[in-house]
Amino acid sequence: MVSCGNLLKSVLVAVVLATLAGSGSAQWKHSDCCTSVSSKEITEPIIGYELRKGNPPCVPAVIFLTEKGHYCTYIKAPWVMDKVNELK
Repeated sequence: MVSCGNLLKSVLVAVVLATLAGSGSAQWKHSDCCTSVSSKEITEPIIGYELRKGNPPCVPAVIFLTEKGHYCTYIKAPWVMDKVNELK
């Protein structure tokens, strides 16, 4: 027979594991935000971008999308707005 305490622990562990498994997705979600940015120019092909306003803990950023993933970039980096205008 399973006690209530052991059952509760098992359910709690299952919920935590399910949450962790879902948070590891490599797919970029539009609801995600940047908590840090880089000024380094991206060398791989850029296939899209998103402009994001800062709303703590998120910071203002241009998010460039590539086949390998997304890059949070500093909106005032010299090359960033040139690249955005190029992609329009």
